[in-house]
Amino acid sequence: MAESAGAQILRDRAVLAIIGALAGVAAWLLIEVLPDRLDDDRLILLIAAATGGFFSAFLAATGPLSFARAALAAALSALPAAGLLYWASFRFAVVEDFIEAGPPPVAFIIIVSIGLPFLIAAQRPDEGWRHYPALFTEAWNIVVRYCAAWIFTGLFWGVVALSHALLGLVGLDIIEQLLDIEPVPYVLTGLVLGLAMAVVVELSDYVSPFLILRLLRLLLPVVLLVTAVFLLALPVQGLSDLFGGISAAATLMAMALGIATLITSALDRTDDYAAEHPVTLISTQLLALAMPVLALLAIYAIWLRVADYGWTPHRIAAVTAGVIVLGYAVFYALAVALRRNWKARIRGANIVMALAAVAVSALWLTPLLNPQRISAENQLARFEAGKVAVDKLDLWFLGKELGVAGEQAIARLRALDHPESERIAARIDQLDRARSRYGFERDAPTVDRDAMVAELFDRLPVLPGGAALAARAFDGVSTNQVKSFLKGCDKPTPGGHPGCVALVADFVPDTKGDEVMLFYAIYTDRIGLNVLWPEGGNSGAMKPIFLQGHQAKALRPELIDTLHAGDFKLAPPNITALSLEGAQIIVDP
Repeated sequence: MAESAGAQILRDRAVLAIIGALAGVAAWLLIEVLPDRLDDDRLILLIAAATGGFFSAFLAATGPLSFARAALAAALSALPAAGLLYWASFRFAVVEDFIEAGPPPVAFIIIVSIGLPFLIAAQRPDEGWRHYPALFTEAWNIVVRYCAAWIFTGLFWGVVALSHALLGLVGLDIIEQLLDIEPVPYVLTGLVLGLAMAVVVELSDYVSPFLILRLLRLLLPVVLLVTAVFLLALPVQGLSDLFGGISAAATLMAMALGIATLITSALDRTDDYAAEHPVTLISTQLLALAMPVLALLAIYAIWLRVADYGWTPHRIAAVTAGVIVLGYAVFYALAVALRRNWKARIRGANIVMALAAVAVSALWLTPLLNPQRISAENQLARFEAGKVAVDKLDLWFLGKELGVAGEQAIARLRALDHPESERIAARIDQLDRARSRYGFERDAPTVDRDAMVAELFDRLPVLPGGAALAARAFDGVSTNQVKSFLKGCDKPTPGGHPGCVALVADFVPDTKGDEVMLFYAIYTDRIGLNVLWPEGGNSGAMKPIFLQGHQAKALRPELIDTLHAGDFKLAPPNITALSLEGAQIIVDP
């Protein structure tokens, strides 16, 4: 009997090692061979997605399932997702542009990785695809097995590198010669990964998520404390002070997803394995109640950007992720609020939301949820409604970053009956000639820039009263920066002033003439600050400005209202500089 068990172990290791080696051969063919022999990038994408998804899923499903059932689960997981990815690639004329767009490949990964535990559980008659303990166990086991296998694979290559160095001391380069054979590095990586997966499956009683889940539970009180401080500080500080230059929406969603993971780890697969300590359970419930606030704030933060600039694929992806996070949050909070069987309700919510994530990801790869088309139509609608001027319409984004939908939008612009049709046509012709965004914006017609500068002079409030800008104040400012100043003027402050103001004063006595400190809104909750220095007495050059420490994070739109109210003074800084050979050394406290 012992020999039979040993033979079974050796057979399983050999099979998984061979499968891993085949995966390595496939990777070598896809990366090194096919691109030079097959002149169809779209077909290569389909083959790569199907092959990569299949082997990744197969290695993960082997162990919980027999080899045949694992192959079936892998095929059902990867092949439909690869077909959807191939279908979505037609949104772009060039496949490389489609890959660089980001969200579609992410949607493919979500479909394969989240769908696989359901397919594994579905092939177990005693459990079924909705059996939460099986889904929970398999999902975490897949993560742990892959982490352990990849760590071992990394160690293997570390040993190979050290062995090569050691043999090199005696003038032998056998390892280097072996690795120079093209498919060998790929095959070895796959073989070692497959072998490691087999060993991890054998030792599933020892290499399990148990330790990780217990450690995650320790973080619940800490995360509750941080979340409580955030929610208490929010009404006083505002998002801009709390997050500074970091994306508030991304931070909020990451925190909400982290909380969902911690809650799931605390509840485990069943009540028998769930956390029992009162502090952990209370932390779990309070965090579940706090999640909707974080999710709603994340969606609101994204909406502020959408209201200012319209839809883009990345904003659509962010809102989609935000809605999924909000779904988790609402289910969790309701489960806790209803009290009875709240743990079971959260586990049921995890199943519903996991399936929802897979469904939304599949929709993302179909025409029903085409972010490029939605973005193009929205940007065009904003222009036609008069919300965006001709000079401020981002033609590069429309024509070069939105694929086929963007090209169709540019064609509609050409045929549009508009009072400024000639200027639109001129800008589109310029777009056709440009090879980069920088070149497109750099080569903007002089007349357009002159018009923008004239508009900026018209709209830019100047303080103190009676002060005026030099006629050539913006000569040294790029066209793109002038656009940014004008965009800032479009955003009203909380006090109703334009989101831009110029403060004229002699900030640097050692230079001739006054400097201009220019405040302008960047986002709804943050402003930018630049200084125009006089050059030659009448031309301007934009220079950076430095704020001490945390004060740089305090640039809020309310400051523009404060300037208009006259609540400011000009005074030397409370700091001493070291003058040394013509240079000044300043300590930043």
